[in-house]
Amino acid sequence: MPTKEEVGRRVRLARFRRELTLKEVAARSGMSATHISEIERGKTSPTIGALQRIAKALEERPAHFVEEHTVPRAILTRKSERMQDYRCDEKHCVVDMERLTANPPWGMLTVIRKVAKPGEEMHRPPTMGEAVFHCVRGMVRYTVKGESHVLRDGDSIQFLLDEGYHVANIGEENSEVVAFAAYPGRSGW
Repeated sequence: MPTKEEVGRRVRLARFRRELTLKEVAARSGMSATHISEIERGKTSPTIGALQRIAKALEERPAHFVEEHTVPRAILTRKSERMQDYRCDEKHCVVDMERLTANPPWGMLTVIRKVAKPGEEMHRPPTMGEAVFHCVRGMVRYTVKGESHVLRDGDSIQFLLDEGYHVANIGEENSEVVAFAAYPGRSGW
């Protein structure tokens, strides 16, 4: 059985993956944000009932937080095995991205490739973490903390994700961007 620190790490990881705040999980679970924070930090072990409420709030199986995991030290992702991520933008339009890496429980880094059509844009809400965006081709504008930055072929930008950002393909052709994002708490991530 995992330690209380490992259980807390898994709870925090599940919350980050769903981009939820402690207050949102508290509201969904009927528990206090303080208690959930103590569980995430490994300060206390959750009761079975608390774990069930947290799991339901995070749309996870309760067993996910307490079962033994055998995880390989290295994970190879073949081109044919890449996953597509689908998200909704602020206009409820589906935005698709290609995940270039697996999502191991010990991982801190996610690498995503995005090809955007001219005029396509997306707003990402605030989250904990840091990202580097590298423009492989095209012309994209990133707006971070009210400042706009235009990237062209070969340009990169790095920033904290704590205030969110807006990105738009402002060129006349498809753009291609590779994003490297690291999220705290995702492994010991």
